[in-house]
Amino acid sequence: MRLATYSERARALFIDSIWWTLILLFVPLGPSIEDIPLSPDAFATTLLAWLLLAQCLPILITGVLWAVWGTSPGKRMAGLRIVDADSHQPMTVKQAALRTVGYLLTFAMCGAGFAWVMFNPRKQALHDRIANTVVMAEKTVSSKPIPAGE
Repeated sequence: MRLATYSERARALFIDSIWWTLILLFVPLGPSIEDIPLSPDAFATTLLAWLLLAQCLPILITGVLWAVWGTSPGKRMAGLRIVDADSHQPMTVKQAALRTVGYLLTFAMCGAGFAWVMFNPRKQALHDRIANTVVMAEKTVSSKPIPAGE
């Protein structure tokens, strides 16, 4: 196994974003649009519910999947696995919980924690550094050139 590249991780995050969006399409987030003009408090309630549910719920669900599978659906599809940075063994439940807290921080910083992957020798984002994890690619990239005509 090798460390996952920034683009592989971005691809997995994109896939995860799709399923997060599909889940959130079915989660009611406060009063209906018709009720909001009738009560200014309804707007504040809706905004708060959106911030808590729509932003935190997918990350918390992802944290549970990390603890159970050792990966997220997007990383699973991309052939990536999250492991302990030192031993390369599957991450522990404690690491999954720490990584989830770090993920919340990464998103709270408008995703700036992801930029660390480009500058860190172990390609760790902020949440990886907090949990002492790395993302590994299960498949190796072949450096063999493809023969002409194939």
